[in-house]
Amino acid sequence: MRKILCVVLILMLVVPLSGCGLMDWIFPDKDPEPSGDDGYSDEPGPDEGSTGKVRKSVLYVADTQGNYILPVSFDIPWEEGIAKAVIRHLVEGGPAHQSLTTKGLKAVVPAGTSILGMTVKDGLAVVDFSPQLLQTADEAHERLLLDALTYTLTEFESIDRVTLWVNGHALTKMSHGTPVDAVLTRERGVNSRVSAKGTGVAVTIYLGMDSLAGGLFLVPVTRPVASAAELGSAALEQLVGGPAAGETGLKGVIPATARVQRLSMEGNTAVVDFSTDLAQAEKLDVAVAAIVLTLTELPNISGVKLTVDGQNITLSDGRVLTEPVLRPLSTNPLAF
Repeated sequence: MRKILCVVLILMLVVPLSGCGLMDWIFPDKDPEPSGDDGYSDEPGPDEGSTGKVRKSVLYVADTQGNYILPVSFDIPWEEGIAKAVIRHLVEGGPAHQSLTTKGLKAVVPAGTSILGMTVKDGLAVVDFSPQLLQTADEAHERLLLDALTYTLTEFESIDRVTLWVNGHALTKMSHGTPVDAVLTRERGVNSRVSAKGTGVAVTIYLGMDSLAGGLFLVPVTRPVASAAELGSAALEQLVGGPAAGETGLKGVIPATARVQRLSMEGNTAVVDFSTDLAQAEKLDVAVAAIVLTLTELPNISGVKLTVDGQNITLSDGRVLTEPVLRPLSTNPLAF
């Protein structure tokens, strides 16, 4: 799985916005704002550190039912040791609580959890938590917690591996029995009901989930696929197939009758031609977003050129997709 990369406009999900939406990253109209220091540092980046400066961060939080985690964007006031501040926003009742609640979302790190220490060296983040980290409700909560910490921390360019400690000791097992790997990476997958370790090959697709506040979120789901599969084709097949058994509360955003007529690569751009059925998607803009997010999870794909039966796609506002669509920093800029 890839870290979210991109050179398009960064948008927020969890604070009120006006005039912004999915179209803004499909058709960015200005240069992105600098995100400053993407690594863990006690020094501010080039555009941070003064009064009012923030770091645009991606948090992995849960739906109210606690079934899935999903990425949202959040502006976090700059402070020394910004990675610790980001983690604090994952704690129940923490700084993000009110904003998440209004969107029907919640943090998954147990209330009262604090960070006793943190180091980052050679891509490995070691985080020592207080014992409250173990006050989880059940195994499902523990799975979401491990996913959320792993994926949120590896959003930092300087972090690709995570080790968890509790009260100065390496964490090997959660309180309800969930094992904790000595080193956590994105290879664990996200919202995966089946271990991807069986074949060693997995894809991450994006499905829809209704927001309690109205609208739709896109939720990443990792699924194992056959080891011999061509990953682009396998990912699109899984995406078109929609939710699998047990993925309650998720919905497909691609018509089940849609077919991939051609998939090829031009440099780092995936060129995909769908059958005309794609144009019948209930929300074509969301379908485009799901396709782009799914394919740019794969190595060496940074953009997607989409057509329908050989013709450029016309979106709901009348604009036409003539150029490749790049992956946004924010998966859920707001509820679509």
